[in-house]
Amino acid sequence: MVDCHELMTILSVPRPNGSAALQRTCRTLQEWLSQRGIPYRLHTFRLYPYFFEAIGVWIILSRTLLAAAIWLRWGWLAMLIAILGVIGGTLDVVLNLPIVTWPGAQRGENILIEFEPPAGASQEIVFSAHYDSKTELLDHFQRMFFVTKLRFGIVLTLLLGFLGLAEGSLQAQAPTYANLVFGLGVALTLPMLFLAFGLGLNLSTGRLLQPSQGAVDDGAACAILLGLADRLAKGEVAPQRTRVTLALFTGEEVNMQGSRAYTRDREWPLPAVALNLEVMAQDGGYIFWEQDGNAFGLTPTSPEVSAAIADAAKQVTGQPARPAGPVNSDGFSFISASIPTGVLGTFDSRLQVFGFHRPTDNLGRVVMSRLPEGVEILSRFVDKCDRETIRLNNEFRIKRIRRFLNSLLCFA
Repeated sequence: MVDCHELMTILSVPRPNGSAALQRTCRTLQEWLSQRGIPYRLHTFRLYPYFFEAIGVWIILSRTLLAAAIWLRWGWLAMLIAILGVIGGTLDVVLNLPIVTWPGAQRGENILIEFEPPAGASQEIVFSAHYDSKTELLDHFQRMFFVTKLRFGIVLTLLLGFLGLAEGSLQAQAPTYANLVFGLGVALTLPMLFLAFGLGLNLSTGRLLQPSQGAVDDGAACAILLGLADRLAKGEVAPQRTRVTLALFTGEEVNMQGSRAYTRDREWPLPAVALNLEVMAQDGGYIFWEQDGNAFGLTPTSPEVSAAIADAAKQVTGQPARPAGPVNSDGFSFISASIPTGVLGTFDSRLQVFGFHRPTDNLGRVVMSRLPEGVEILSRFVDKCDRETIRLNNEFRIKRIRRFLNSLLCFA
């Protein structure tokens, strides 16, 4: 059995993307694997570590400039500023295009633990968690006020651009109407600036604050995956027809860049399912999220994968995992790649959903006995999937064919 305290010592230090601490954590995890003879490799990709800081600064600057364009009656320039303000940030998040998030780009490293598949393997299970951490001005729950207003803020930005354009066009021919439009525009700049500064400061100031240790989000999940890796390497878990891959991702806290790159770069020769772990080893019950995504859209997770992991949790604890959601996690990268995916986590009976991305996410929040328990749940999940027919195989093939046909249509 692995030393949980040793692993959590490694995985309970602030390790934001782009930091030397994250690189040290990556090296230490590799050394841990090498000492135990567990096979692994690095998957490298281009990482934009200051993703959300750049978006936060862009939101504040672009919306402040738009407000100035309205106040100073710049006319059509207001519309141009509004359009550019919305494009920058939105395309970064939705399409992962580094429009404004390119500063400080560097090499990102995912740690992949890939075991040789048994002869005649007919399916694959990918378990994942992330080893980077993040600190924000507001925690997950508090920031939801601004996240849920994001679409409204985009519409408001474009409306102000239109009002600036309309006011400029009306100045010569209908000055009275121009003044009315100007007054409406000035009034609407106030809620726009409130939303812009609220969200922008939250995104851009986290590195200046007392940092989160990232013990629960997502160090404990990584420790559980390493415990499972140890069992697989020793043959204590020995699937007969299932290839098992464990992925420790970086870049999750910056728009899931690591998992996006992984699902994009690799081939999928076998029908696969994925299970992502988030906020494990807290003192409450197990939960699975029914939706994953971001402020621009949510996608259902796989009911079949969720049911299988809920049953595995019941076998170990006597209580099935219960539904919750939504969540924003690496699971969304697998879902976007048409991989049936579940997302498993735990609940904190005292802090509930508060305190993540804050100093309250520390080693004291981790219940050490839940780490080997989590390993046992994943072991049962592997055994269950290996013994029983995964009803998702046909669905996976259909989705893969559909993706191929869509790519041909786009090319044509």
